[in-house]
Amino acid sequence: MLTAEEKAAVTGFWGKVKVDEVGAEALGRLLVVYPWTQRFFEHFGDLSSADAVMNNAKVKAHGKKVLDSFSNGMKHLDDLKGTFAQLSELHCDKLHVDPENFRATGPPPLDQRFFDSFGNLSSASAIMGNPKVKAHGKKVLTSFGQAIKNLDILKGAFAKLSELHCDKLHVGPENFRVSSGSVRVFPLDFYFSIIMEVECFIGTPSKDLRIRRSN
Repeated sequence: MLTAEEKAAVTGFWGKVKVDEVGAEALGRLLVVYPWTQRFFEHFGDLSSADAVMNNAKVKAHGKKVLDSFSNGMKHLDDLKGTFAQLSELHCDKLHVDPENFRATGPPPLDQRFFDSFGNLSSASAIMGNPKVKAHGKKVLTSFGQAIKNLDILKGAFAKLSELHCDKLHVGPENFRVSSGSVRVFPLDFYFSIIMEVECFIGTPSKDLRIRRSN
């Protein structure tokens, strides 16, 4: 239960939000950064690139619709569970949407702080067109390519990278788990047929980092 002061702070903040702009940006970013979520929006038309997603009229309209529901929630801060009950039933029981997708529509990913030197990361289009992002992405997948040659000793294959990201850069293991879901190098129907194997392989750095953090 929120205090009167907390309610005032929340409503004051929300009053400054431009629902049209922020809703479109939030949903668009979700579809670009976490492309597997696009399966819920196949009827939206062209979602083939970051530019296509961010300029898609249906994405913008649905993004506004999402934030309008939050605006309605602001009027019922003492009964948020009841206010969102129908939406929860729709997304959980009928559409089978992973709750993690809603968390992902929040503020820009915190992992951007590790790439401040990369220049413009202000929007989905800027990120997707950033040459340093592309180069580092290639570097990441190249490391997986090397690991393919050492499937029986994955922990050893990723040892130096684990030490770098955990002990020196202090990167959260969760970042690697999220990145595993973003890798779509095959058609979706084929990808889903081998998803457990793919997740196991690409999730190895995340698992190793969690172990290092706990020691």
